[in-house]
Amino acid sequence: MSNIFKDFDSKYEPKTLNHIVFHTAQARHKMESLTNGAFGFPLTGVNGILLYGTYGTGKSALAKILPQVIEVNNGGEFAHVTYVNVAQGGDNGAAVIERIIKQAQLVPFGNAYHYFVLDEVDNLRNDSMSSLKVAMNTNPANCVFILTTNNLSKVEGGVINRCVVVEFNAAASADWLPKVRSILADYGITGIEDKLLLNIIDPCEGSARKILMAIRMLIAERLLKRAA
Repeated sequence: MSNIFKDFDSKYEPKTLNHIVFHTAQARHKMESLTNGAFGFPLTGVNGILLYGTYGTGKSALAKILPQVIEVNNGGEFAHVTYVNVAQGGDNGAAVIERIIKQAQLVPFGNAYHYFVLDEVDNLRNDSMSSLKVAMNTNPANCVFILTTNNLSKVEGGVINRCVVVEFNAAASADWLPKVRSILADYGITGIEDKLLLNIIDPCEGSARKILMAIRMLIAERLLKRAA
């Protein structure tokens, strides 16, 4: 069997909010309101979106697409984003924030805003976390910060105060069914009962990574049987 999953990740990587499986309708509505202008975001003193929740639920994937969603809703075409994966023991110090502050001071060119995505922001050192407040206060009307964390308690209060905080936890297994069925249909697999699919999704405990891996395994199994 050829590599039928060669383009799987790029094909099913979320690109719009409709591709995201939210854990509640309220969370979806809140995110839609933040990105379509209904909320008036960014507003005075609040120019960050802080996504928090357990591991594997898709916070990072959502954070990556939010700048593009906001930019398009502001009449733009392509968002230029500064993306930082804040790793423990890695590039999690003052140099990161200094680069952000220098860019934030500039007037956005070709975009509605400067966009800064800090994934796992809780890994910032304490002094750098305090400096992040300074960065968020630099040209706040023209800068949007998207932050993610698995440990909300480790994010400094001043940073939280400058953000709209959005819980992003595991969606119910049933909420994954439409996306799962759509993926299966792309591979020509239909007619599987909900009960069987839920038996595959449930053990993944809401982890998007585990669910997509389980679906890949199901696709491979069904196609192998079909070819036999």
